[in-house]
Amino acid sequence: MTSLVWPAILATFFPTALYFWLIWWLDRYEKEPLLLLEAVFIWGSVPAIILAILFQVVLAVPLSHSPLGPDVTTWALAPLVEEPVKALALVALFVFVRREFDGPIDGIVYGALIGAGFAMTENLLFFLYNPDDLSGLFWLRSVVFGFNHALFTSIVGLGLGLVRYARRRWSGYVVFPASLLLAIMVHSLHNMIVQYRWLGLAVAWAMHSSGLLIMLMIVVWAWRHERTRLEQALGEELRLGVISTSTYVETISLPHRTRAQLQALCNHGLRQYLRVRRLHHLVTELAFCTYQLRIGDRFQCHSERERLRQEIINLRALLQEPDRSGHLFSLTGNQVTSGPEEVSYE
Repeated sequence: MTSLVWPAILATFFPTALYFWLIWWLDRYEKEPLLLLEAVFIWGSVPAIILAILFQVVLAVPLSHSPLGPDVTTWALAPLVEEPVKALALVALFVFVRREFDGPIDGIVYGALIGAGFAMTENLLFFLYNPDDLSGLFWLRSVVFGFNHALFTSIVGLGLGLVRYARRRWSGYVVFPASLLLAIMVHSLHNMIVQYRWLGLAVAWAMHSSGLLIMLMIVVWAWRHERTRLEQALGEELRLGVISTSTYVETISLPHRTRAQLQALCNHGLRQYLRVRRLHHLVTELAFCTYQLRIGDRFQCHSERERLRQEIINLRALLQEPDRSGHLFSLTGNQVTSGPEEVSYE
């Protein structure tokens, strides 16, 4: 039995690790807390699977005797149960951890990680139950359709991300059910199509690839939108002297940011690298905080912006980063001092 378990675990673990990294990479500017990402992944891989199995067992018998026939449990019951169960974690994040839910990209990332966790456990169960066909199932479930559940749940996450800053609070009550219904329909259509052997698999793969391409296009659009948001918010911080020109450029440009972090690592060691990386993270957080305050977001407060500003100034002092006049920054109360002049940001 042990000889069958390890191949199944390896066939599940390595693709999932790659998919987790790819999904994490999508969030270019403001990486969400790793513990939060791990939590949603675990929700998809354990509680969501257990709840989905329980609901399907309870509902399978009455539905199998319905006019639709026993096949309904394959193409309709699973999506109808699995998608709402996976979406529970997204709703919890949206309601209780809203400050870490910054828009479409966050919704896609959270949803995709939940789906990846769900797919990991589901694939493992399939591999263990069908050890004689492990190779074929691996290529089909982990490679060809490896992003299926990630795609389905990211549809719901995208819907919530789009209404994150909506001024009409009722819009969420419309968009969320609509996005959940769309996820259920796409999932159900996939399950129905793959029953038609090779032709069905080809059509399902085309549909799956098209969905991923559309989602990637949305991510690219969101990247541009986030960069514009960063430029607008950080322009004010640059004028106030809270950040330097080089930090501004590094924050809004991923290649410049990566180059600065690598230079800090190569020239000054791990500690300096971690400080530079922390600086970029704090500046990005400050930009999002400023944007949220500007639009009147009720989940953000002015004290948080002041805290971020002060932490950035302190970190710049540790990095010995000069301001535009060539003087090192220091912190004095609620003001930033740059050499002999004081620049208030109140």
